[in-house]
Formats: sequence, C-alpha cells, structure tokens
Amino acid sequence: MSKIFELFGYRLDQWTEEAERNRAKAWCPFMDSECDGGGNRQQSAISLSDHPELAQKFPGLSKVQAGVCSLSISEGEQPWIVCPRRLLSLKSTSDNHQEQVRKQVLSSIELPSGSYRVWSEVKMKEGTSNADEEEKYFDYTFDYVIAGSRRVRVSEVNSLVGMTQGAARKHAEANGYSLALRDGEYWIEDFPAAPVVIIEIMTSSTSGGNKKNRSQIAMAFEDSILVGNHSGPGINYRQVWARMVSQLIVKSQVALAWEGKTVWLIQDVLADYITKSTALDLRKFLATKLGEVNILSFGFDSMRKVGGVHPLVSRGVFSGPVSTHGAERGFVDIVKLGAAPSIDSLWRSLFKREVASRVHVD
Repeated sequence: MSKIFELFGYRLDQWTEEAERNRAKAWCPFMDSECDGGGNRQQSAISLSDHPELAQKFPGLSKVQAGVCSLSISEGEQPWIVCPRRLLSLKSTSDNHQEQVRKQVLSSIELPSGSYRVWSEVKMKEGTSNADEEEKYFDYTFDYVIAGSRRVRVSEVNSLVGMTQGAARKHAEANGYSLALRDGEYWIEDFPAAPVVIIEIMTSSTSGGNKKNRSQIAMAFEDSILVGNHSGPGINYRQVWARMVSQLIVKSQVALAWEGKTVWLIQDVLADYITKSTALDLRKFLATKLGEVNILSFGFDSMRKVGGVHPLVSRGVFSGPVSTHGAERGFVDIVKLGAAPSIDSLWRSLFKREVASRVHVD
C-alpha cells in the first residue's frame, strides 16, 4: 500500500519538532519558501476554510498545498519522488539541502568561470520553418534556463523584442536588468547571451487515487496530518515515461541548435524503469562528459533514518547521441519497444475482459 514518505521535505517515519515547525508554515525547505504544489499539483491546493480541523495545523494560512514530496510504494524499497522541487530547485540562491545535486549539475555542464542567471518556467511558442520551408511550430516550456550575459544597446533590443526603446527600457528595469547611459544612449549591461544550458526536472506522476478509500493526494495529505494512518495514491509509471519521451529528444536538439546543452534530472528508480521498459539501456550510456542527450540520475543515499531532510546522491551521468550511428546506439531507442510480449499475452488479456461489441463485414 502506498504511503506518504516525505511531507514538506521531512520523513513521516522520523517526524520531529523541527519538521512540525516547518509543516506549520507549509514551508518547502528546497525552495526556501512556501510550498507551491510542485508545478503540476496546483489542483491539490486545499481551502482551509472548508477544513477547520486541518486549519488549526496551519495558523495564519487560508489555503495550503498538499506538500507531498515522495511516496513509498513498498516497505523497504526506495520511495518515488513526485515533486520536482524535491529533486532540484534553482529558485533559491542557497543550497537548501540539495548541495550534492547542485554540485553534480554544475560540474557536469562545465560552464566557464563566472556568474550566470537562472530563469524558471520559460515558455516559448514560435512559428518556425525547416530546410524545405515548411511551416512548423515550437511550443514548449523549459523548467530552467541558465545563460550568460552581454552588453547591448537598448536600440538593438527594441527591434528584437518588438518594443519601443522606452518600453524596452522599462521592461529591462522591471525585470532586474542593469541599465547604463553612455554618450546619450542607453545600454543593457547584462542582456541574456550564450552559453545556454536547459535544465529539465522529470519526477514521477501519481495515479488519481481513490476517493472512496481516501487515497487521493489531498485526502492522503490531510489524513497523514490529522489521523496518522493514511493511504496514498500509486505511481503512474507510463505517464511520466510518456511525458519524458515526448520532450527528451526535442529539447536536447533545440539546445544543440543554440550551441548549448540540455540536461535532464531524473530519479534512479525512473532510470531503472526506462531501461526495463524500452529499447534504451541507460547502463550502456554511462559517461563522464556530456553529449547530445544528457541525463543525470539521483537517488536517496540509503533508507536509513537520518536527522532532518534526507539527502540525495548522484547515481550517474548518462549521455550519448540522439540517433544511432553504426554500432553506436542513440537515445532515440527510448521510443522503441524493449521486447514484444507473446501473442498469448494478448489472448489472456482479451479473455479476461467482456466483449465491447461486434462488427459485421460483408
């Protein structure tokens, strides 16, 4: 039976006064701010006015996100991380219990010495064309973009962004860019520039859960706090894999087109699932240098009980080409079938289900 393993960053099986104080603020120790639901779980926000008993646990708050970081599916096995902030958050300047993950990411991307800025949830929807002048669309959101900076005249920027110089200058000021006036002309001192690194965080999705047995994420959250005993939702393995497959190659290729890199962060249990369920054996892509497609794997250091927030450690860097070149396998194998089940498996599945309808062919 699934159980919540971590709530607002702290293990339920080792709850402390520190964890209690942190929970009362609905605080995410990884972002160093109030829990935002992890990006994909905004629908799990709970209105405390509708839950007066729960409201007593969160003084001063009108609503609270179901701050579930990870789920334990089987006792003794590594839990599955379900919140991307738990794996890595770059929204804070401090390490916030993710020092080892940050160090591994920064050492892997090998940026030149210097200061770089980070943007989060960068959405791009652009009309493009290919070599055959066919109209195409690029419609994706990047979890994080790390980029350098360069000095640019505001007069150059206004044509790039489609604004008047006055509007471009106000926009720069509002977004924290540095402006300088030289010889009667405004410059942006730190306009975005190469190098570019895209960071994508892929954590597991939860199944919808069951309202009757209160295993939906918000219900499990409430019961874990008020009752202690609770049932959690399961892991939707196929959904997380499908989401990753649909973006892995595209986001890697677009960074290459920009002479940059895309790095994917996943949990080691997801890496194992990919290896077992597709034609891509990640174990054969262990690397020390980044290539065209790059995956960094992390996991819990052990299942031993530790004080405070449980650390994550690196489980390896996997890197290789997008497509297969001769004997060198490519990451495109992630979309291929690992091994086909026997036809008898189909017969078993059909036999166990009621016939939906019949068709007649003349």
